[in-house]
Amino acid sequence: MIDESSPVGNPLVYSSPLMQERRRRILKETRKLIAQKGLANFSVRELCKQADIAQRTLYNHFSSKERVAALAIKEAFDEIRYNVNFKTSATSIEGMIDRAIAINSRNLRARNYALAVVTIYFSPTSTADVWEVLQNLGTTGITVLLQSLAEAGQIEDWADIDEVALNFSNTSFAIINEWCMGRLSDEEYLRRIVEALLLLLCGVSRGEARETAMQYLIQIKKTGRLPSFPIPSVRLSPSVQD
Repeated sequence: MIDESSPVGNPLVYSSPLMQERRRRILKETRKLIAQKGLANFSVRELCKQADIAQRTLYNHFSSKERVAALAIKEAFDEIRYNVNFKTSATSIEGMIDRAIAINSRNLRARNYALAVVTIYFSPTSTADVWEVLQNLGTTGITVLLQSLAEAGQIEDWADIDEVALNFSNTSFAIINEWCMGRLSDEEYLRRIVEALLLLLCGVSRGEARETAMQYLIQIKKTGRLPSFPIPSVRLSPSVQD
């Protein structure tokens, strides 16, 4: 996670309603510009004009364009995650597949967001705290699942959960990048994400968990179709709708 008391730039202490509102406005306008133009096609000057702030104010709060973009993306994804009521359990393989399909299907309608994520994630100039906030987007869900399976004795003893989750994150972002570059169709993109998840689970799980992952993988290979789950209910907050 990005530490908002990082020594990079001034401490981000939002102690007053005015400062909190300024932060919300900056992140809101950042999301708008990413959605409309993509990360590479707007400048800090343009963002500051849209948010009605001085450039020095933005740098004091966030230190860089990449940092404010990472926080804006994280906030958008967090709000979506918190406002989507899935019918499947987050601690089940079915639930992880369900969430992987839902979240990545959203990327189909927000290519600029997806491209911004992978651009920052794979950039050699991204600072550690900026990279970590995006890494957490890719590891949070599967870490919850792996921890649950480990408590049930269904993860191999040699498997390091944090390392496995990071490998899945890296693989997922690589697949998203292929799709953003036009090398994968929408259908191939979603299938590859789910297959990567199941292949990883087949390798590190055992017992019922491995059997379940294998059955899903065989089903996808035989039918060419992803499994379907009950449609989640969604209640987006105003900031996400913007």
